[in-house]
Amino acid sequence: MTETPKYHLEDIFNPAAAHPDDAHSILMRLIPRGAKVLELGCASGYLSGYMEQHLDCRVTGLEADPAATRIAQTRCSEVHTVDLDAPDALEPARNNVPYDVLFAAAVLEHLKYPERLLQSARELLKPDARIIVSLPNIAHWSIRLKLLLGSFDYTDYGVMDRTHCRLYTLKTGRELVENNGYRVEQTLIAGSGLQNALNAFARRRGSPPPALILPGLLGYELIYVGRLA
Repeated sequence: MTETPKYHLEDIFNPAAAHPDDAHSILMRLIPRGAKVLELGCASGYLSGYMEQHLDCRVTGLEADPAATRIAQTRCSEVHTVDLDAPDALEPARNNVPYDVLFAAAVLEHLKYPERLLQSARELLKPDARIIVSLPNIAHWSIRLKLLLGSFDYTDYGVMDRTHCRLYTLKTGRELVENNGYRVEQTLIAGSGLQNALNAFARRRGSPPPALILPGLLGYELIYVGRLA
């Protein structure tokens, strides 16, 4: 029996079947067409496959779970099974330098040494490379409410995923990125019902996206977009 990886979708991402303000939808809109992408923690390649098949990107994925790697290898150009906490984690990715995009979606919170990984990745990127990092928000209102009620229970998925090694807020997530060699140029959020409603209203009117409303409280996933500092 083939083992099913924990972080896996049966098919690659499909924007037509997803809410436009879901984290995956937001993240994929940030990827430049035709980019060479270094994806940290590519899981089973459901985003890698979309980038390759629909955005004409070339993706090099690094993933710790060999069951996920086996699937991801069928969805993108190059995937390596690596321990992202290891000092030499990025060695397999050096064959395709430099990269246009460093993409780390919902992975750094699983690591003991995310700072070292971000610092090491700098030398693999083009000077004008785009950095895209997403992190779960431990200060989301639902977690605050549970704490108020005396609950801090771990779960299989989500902000309280039991495999998370680090916890981030809007402020500390930005500090993780900026203290390790990058400059945040834009912050986005996913998982806010209020923000989604405002975004939908703006889309109907053909207006620019609205300003973020209480991102540190309402954002379930925090998305940082930037460049090398």
